[in-house]
Amino acid sequence: MKHCVNNLWLVKPSFANQGRGIEIFGNLDSMMEFINSRPSGSSCVVQKYIERPLLYKNRKFDIRVWCIATNKNELYFYRDGYLRTSSNTYNL
Repeated sequence: MKHCVNNLWLVKPSFANQGRGIEIFGNLDSMMEFINSRPSGSSCVVQKYIERPLLYKNRKFDIRVWCIATNKNELYFYRDGYLRTSSNTYNL
C-alpha cells in the first residue's frame, strides 16, 4: 500500500479563490472518483494537505512577495513583502 493513500487531499477549482469550492478527501480513491465525475474540460488543482505544517505563533501562514521575471530570465524583487497568518490557531 502506498504511503499517501490515507492522507488528506484537497481538490480546488482552478477559477476560485479564498477557499471557495474546496473539497477535502480522506483517500485517493474517493478523490479520483470525484475528479472523474467532473465535466469534461474542467480544470482543478489537486494538493496533498500537509498535516504537520510549519507554523508561526501556532498559526498557518504564507509569505507574500512580488517579483518581475523578464524574457531574459532576470528576476527583480520588490523589497517589501509580508507574512499573512490565519485568523485561528492551527488544529488539524
